[in-house]
Amino acid sequence: MAERILDRYRRSAAAKPLPLSHVIRMKLRSASGSAAETGFAEIAWEPNRYRERVSSAGFTTERGIQGGKAYATDEDGYTRVVSEPVLAELQARSYFWRRGWLFQDRERARLSLAPAEADFVSVRLALVAGNPLLLSFSRRDGALVAVRSPRFDLDFTGGRTFREAGGVRPPVLAEIVWSGLPTEEIGDAEVGGACGRFPATPAQVPFERTTAGGIAFPARLNGVDLRLALDSLADGPLAVSPDAAGKLGLSFARDVYGRSIGSGARIEIGAFSCAGIHVEALRAPPGDVEGILGGTLFREAVVELDPDARRLTIFDPARWVIPSGFTRIIVDDDGDRPVTTVHRGSERARLVVGTAARSDLLLAPDAASRLGVPATGIAHGLRWGPLALPDLSGEPARKSDPAWGEDGAFGFALLLRFHSHLDMSHRWIYIRPAGK
Repeated sequence: MAERILDRYRRSAAAKPLPLSHVIRMKLRSASGSAAETGFAEIAWEPNRYRERVSSAGFTTERGIQGGKAYATDEDGYTRVVSEPVLAELQARSYFWRRGWLFQDRERARLSLAPAEADFVSVRLALVAGNPLLLSFSRRDGALVAVRSPRFDLDFTGGRTFREAGGVRPPVLAEIVWSGLPTEEIGDAEVGGACGRFPATPAQVPFERTTAGGIAFPARLNGVDLRLALDSLADGPLAVSPDAAGKLGLSFARDVYGRSIGSGARIEIGAFSCAGIHVEALRAPPGDVEGILGGTLFREAVVELDPDARRLTIFDPARWVIPSGFTRIIVDDDGDRPVTTVHRGSERARLVVGTAARSDLLLAPDAASRLGVPATGIAHGLRWGPLALPDLSGEPARKSDPAWGEDGAFGFALLLRFHSHLDMSHRWIYIRPAGK
């Protein structure tokens, strides 16, 4: 039956697999309906390479697969190798856009029938590499109406138009405006693009706790004194309050995701500086701070949090010396988000390292069930790397996607029980209990 559904689509749409090298270009606009929030996307592939670019409000972001690894380039042009969940998502995207599911052997993906509704029927494809895909087709004419995969949701309104949702950014509306053979090869993606300038001795600033359960520290942005919160969930540009944005002397434009983005800012934290960064002007103040910083700092530096001294220190990764007496635990990069793993027995959960929260642990209900701990209440028996964690207070995660590989986050209530050095460049965090 699943084969018959695909055969009907092949006949009704006259669809075939696309060539080994191909380019698809799209116009984008915000799903909110604003005519000013527009962009452009390009998807390209060739043997052993895949690339997605999105351009809007004067900047371009990029994600792709090269040499069997996933990479990402953020709004500031910083490129790095990223995590296995990102790779699995991109492999599923590549498989769909190349129409690998229309090859006779479906590139060895396992095909099965999925639950149907009154208006559509569905098939499921378990890929050899990448997240599974659920494809839904109209009962009326056999047209493709929806694609479902972790962080990859498409709802088609026509053969060339669709709505995309499911990612970490707001939904967009897309129209395919051109599809054809490439005019040039996909260039090599090279890791780099850092803007950080480090003093001879590491930069230090004091930090304090915020009312939201995070931490905040003093900084200067384009010469304006601000109080910024550090939050690992902040994977986009440095975000500031409307009042602070008005003092920076930047020109802001709305991107296709509805964000108001300005470019060319300079941030200073102590004697550390980073010039040419993008800034997002928020629609409302972010609590009792004037801005939120995350990936913009973690991608550049080794960040030390010393809860005993209430001090944040910024190190040059090229000159930083691994401290003695600390336990080393793996950290991954989910696209400028540092992520680590906790486990209980043989079960694991991937958590973003450090966000504002009243509790130690923010867990998705699915992840809590998998670990055998309550999503709300006290979690017993968790381990972080080789360390046995004490009993942790928990609450449901505000942002999570267990099917993709994001199960929640550590709150600063837990992270500040430790003296830590977070080195996302080399994928490690070094910790020891505070007070030692």
